[in-house]
Amino acid sequence: MTEDTAHHSATSPGDEWTGYYRGYSLSVNAEGTVWWQAYNGTDRLKLDPTPADLVEELLEVKRQGGRVRVTESGSVLTRLETESGGDDYEVVYVGETAFRGELVPSDEPSHSVPVSPSGLSAGQLWSSVYDGSKYSFTGDRFWWHNAETKRRHSFSEMLPSPIVSELQRLRPNGGSFRVTPQGDVLTQVPTGHSPADVREQFRALPRPVKRVLQLRRNRGNVDMIPVYVGSVDAEHRPIEVTEPTRLTDPLTPAEEASLEGWAAATDSYETTELSPDDHRVDTDDES
Repeated sequence: MTEDTAHHSATSPGDEWTGYYRGYSLSVNAEGTVWWQAYNGTDRLKLDPTPADLVEELLEVKRQGGRVRVTESGSVLTRLETESGGDDYEVVYVGETAFRGELVPSDEPSHSVPVSPSGLSAGQLWSSVYDGSKYSFTGDRFWWHNAETKRRHSFSEMLPSPIVSELQRLRPNGGSFRVTPQGDVLTQVPTGHSPADVREQFRALPRPVKRVLQLRRNRGNVDMIPVYVGSVDAEHRPIEVTEPTRLTDPLTPAEEASLEGWAAATDSYETTELSPDDHRVDTDDES
């Protein structure tokens, strides 16, 4: 079983989520307001229309509301403190959402930001906020980085080839990328690799998006520009990942025989690719 397939057993608000915790970050309060909050800032963009089902289901689980994550397939997750208290928590399933509409600044509603801009081509500036389920790649290797265990969980299946090719073109040395609940795939490129018409594109960005970029640059020291890569249809979502091999896992008979043959320096074993990435420590950066 891949790590994420078990989420199908979570069908009601409050069910334990046994998959991994990732997704587009939103907050909900007890009054039913849903918003996205700017990086390292206090400014909020209200989600409009309000997903009433999401609010109702979350408040069944967390009476005062709180932060949620929306996966690339629209599953809504949240964290609850355990009875033991402290820093312990459990991840629970909240429900499903279509996640559509606009992010609206309360002081200037006319400067709203679409959650999923239309009409973009691969490599163009992303004209919404940069958020979503975070994954990484290098070459043909794709994985999800578990920030708690510091281990890499490889993809069970490769993304569609147009997405892979575009990511490799935009980020030839690899890096991280995001997948939104709408299936939009995003990544960041260094400013030195900006599109040729970047100034014209930048002028057309919604004002809140420009401010978010300024926050990321000034407060987060992020010298990267978000760009659109392409779209992953519902058939390829959610993205499922495998469980990395642990050093304490028992070897299969085939693995035992292979290692014994190798140790004896014979030609009687089948060679298999050993991936050091399964045991590599990652840093959870914004590259």
